[in-house]
Amino acid sequence: MDSNDTGKIDAAHVCGRHSLRGGLDARSQIRVGGGSGATSGSFSFNNAFVRRNDDLLTPAGDLGLSWAAFQMGLPSGLNITTTDTYIAGNPYYGWYVQDNFRLTTKLTVNFGLRMEYELGPRERYNRMIGSFDPLAKLPITDAAQAAYARSPIPELPASAFTVVGGSIYPGVRGASRRTFNNEFMWLPRVAAAWQAGGKTVLRAGYGIYYDSLNVLNNAPNQTGFTRNTSTTVTNDFGVTWLAGDPANGISPLRDPFPVRADGTRFDVPTRDGLGPMAVAGRGFSYLPFDLRHARLQRWRTGIQRQFGSHLMIEVAYAGLRGDRVGVARTDQPLPEQYWASGTVRNATLASNLDANVTNPFFIGNFEALRTSDPLIYQDLAANGFFTSRTIRKNRLLRAFPQVNGLTNSMAPVGETSSHGIEVVVERRFSKGFTMNLAYTGIRLREADYFHNEWDTKPAWRESGDGRPHRLVGSAIYEFPFGAGRAWLNRGAASWIVGGWQVGATYEYQPGPLLAFGNLFFYGNIEDIAKGGRTLDRWFNTDNFERVSSRAPAPYHRRVFPTFVPGLRADMTNQWNTNLMREFPLGERAKLHLRLDALNLQNRSQFSAPNTNPLSTDFGRVTSQANTYKRWIQVQARIRF
Repeated sequence: MDSNDTGKIDAAHVCGRHSLRGGLDARSQIRVGGGSGATSGSFSFNNAFVRRNDDLLTPAGDLGLSWAAFQMGLPSGLNITTTDTYIAGNPYYGWYVQDNFRLTTKLTVNFGLRMEYELGPRERYNRMIGSFDPLAKLPITDAAQAAYARSPIPELPASAFTVVGGSIYPGVRGASRRTFNNEFMWLPRVAAAWQAGGKTVLRAGYGIYYDSLNVLNNAPNQTGFTRNTSTTVTNDFGVTWLAGDPANGISPLRDPFPVRADGTRFDVPTRDGLGPMAVAGRGFSYLPFDLRHARLQRWRTGIQRQFGSHLMIEVAYAGLRGDRVGVARTDQPLPEQYWASGTVRNATLASNLDANVTNPFFIGNFEALRTSDPLIYQDLAANGFFTSRTIRKNRLLRAFPQVNGLTNSMAPVGETSSHGIEVVVERRFSKGFTMNLAYTGIRLREADYFHNEWDTKPAWRESGDGRPHRLVGSAIYEFPFGAGRAWLNRGAASWIVGGWQVGATYEYQPGPLLAFGNLFFYGNIEDIAKGGRTLDRWFNTDNFERVSSRAPAPYHRRVFPTFVPGLRADMTNQWNTNLMREFPLGERAKLHLRLDALNLQNRSQFSAPNTNPLSTDFGRVTSQANTYKRWIQVQARIRF
């Protein structure tokens, strides 16, 4: 459940040529949730205990047999979830002042300043995990480093192997109660409008905007606040039962979670009990405590001209520049020197990096925790990362090797840039006809992608979602027949043909850029987009490496771009039309009839082609993007 209570106060005052405005905006942003999962228990049934043979040699279906197991009360699995709820919130405050200054009768200048203060999210009872402390010493630090020193790998001396870094729980052990920092933001804006002559207006403006980072968009991370309890009913296909006694008519469902030797029935969440060890041996994606709001600068300048009494044309340039955009980035990149390069597969390097070596995090190295911190020891004992005697070599070459995948989900290092031209042609309604036509040409680039995981900054590239051209139009025409119109304005003919109007809309834009993985290509990249385009060969598939045994092995730096310039999926090119009329039904009611034809030309828009050179469908289009072809729909309604 989400709650966004808002209070606003606005005031305005006119003083000579100045129109002054100001106001306050306060928001209480609250999110309530959690408690999901099988909190009432999950019970599964299959053919495990009711099939003819238990050696799996005789095929057995599941539909009827699983129902038989259900009726007999013989579950194959028992599971229940113990979870915590959350009540998270972060207030927001905004103030603004604005002056609309009329310098002359034809020139107006607008100055404005908005200030925003958004606090970081806080959970009412600290039931969430927060950021990551890269310097935290762990209960396993010394023992793990000593274990590695006994069996180091050639690529990394023992002196360089460090085990530090752990999770932070807001409001615990002196940490802030907020997931990330509060931020105060300044948003200046300025604009001007000048009427040059009777039918020409020039406008220009500039402003700064910030994103909102609130609990309505980001739920608390409750890692550690949920835990499952499972009951194993048998280990020998029902010869002996660990829950219930079916041979004597006692189903495991009578007491599905029996009392255990320690006097408990359920595994309760560890909550913040593991401290910095909560993410050890696990993957962890977090928001940095110094998270910053994405910032966007926008500017626009344009000229608008009226021709005659009904036609208006506007031409404008619009640009934007964004920075501090959140981008997901690994905190555990494999250093660059370990990656292969060139266009020849290096399987030897990949095999070496994926080789199994002695695991310094094997639980046997932390025997002292059994008595000094039994909760942590129990957690390690239930995690395969710590119970395995071996580990992949590449894991030891990464930072924070005790974490099995560490990602800063919103590193504020992304950027975006856009430059575009906008043209609008509008014919105002006159003599039964109106039309609006708009064209946008845009060049959108983003720094939102790390070509290689060790890169410290994302690389600039053309946006895969941007469209270099977009044309939309709409028009309405009222036929000149019927009452109040030029022809056939009375009699039976007026009733039959009068009052009809037709409308149409049109939309065109190129498709998105095609995304490619890392692959080997031996030709000229510019040739890929050349040649005829068919469903069986959307682009030039020559000179790609198609043999899997010669394709890039793991740990090969990117040698092929993510996008090929000009190579896009199918375009949008669609007409929609409608025909409508109102029939009077006495003095107080009207019958409204409307016929719509969506996708009038019955055009199929195709999905992107396969871009995997190792697939037999490489370069082929195998599906359709739009979910419908031509739709005809008729509507009728009576208005009183």
